[in-house]
Amino acid sequence: MRASALVLGVLASTLLLGPTAAQAGMDIGATCYTACERSTTSNPEYKACLARAADAADRKLNEAYKRLQTAIRAGAKEMGQRPDEQLRALVRAQKAWIAYRDENCTFEDELAFGGTSIGGNYSACLCALSHERVEDFARIRQHLLFGN
Repeated sequence: MRASALVLGVLASTLLLGPTAAQAGMDIGATCYTACERSTTSNPEYKACLARAADAADRKLNEAYKRLQTAIRAGAKEMGQRPDEQLRALVRAQKAWIAYRDENCTFEDELAFGGTSIGGNYSACLCALSHERVEDFARIRQHLLFGN
C-alpha cells in the first residue's frame, strides 16, 4: 500500500509540474522511446540506442545550461549587477535537480521488476528528463531573463 501511494505521489507531482518539453512542441516519447523501438531488433540494441539517446539529451542539457549561465551574466550586466549569487543559485538548483533525476530514473528502472528492461528504463528516463530540463532553461531565459 505504501509503495503504491509513493508511485501515485511521484506520478501526480510529475503531472502537476510546469510545462514539459512535450507541451512545448517536442515529442519526448518519439525521441526517448519510439525511435529506438522502431530502429532496433533486439534488447541489447534497444538498450544501446536508449543510452545514445540519453547521451545526446545530456549534451543538449549541458549546452542549455551554458546558455542559461550566459543569459544570467547578460541580465546582470544589463541591471548593473554582478551575477555571482544567481550563478551560485543555479548551481544549487541544478545539483538538486540532478539528485531528483537520478532518484526518479532509479525508480523508473525498478519498474522492470527484474526483467530485461533494467538499464533501458533508466536511460529512457534520463533522456526524457534531460529534454524537459532543457525546456525549463529555455522558459527561464525567455520569461525571466527577457530573452537573453
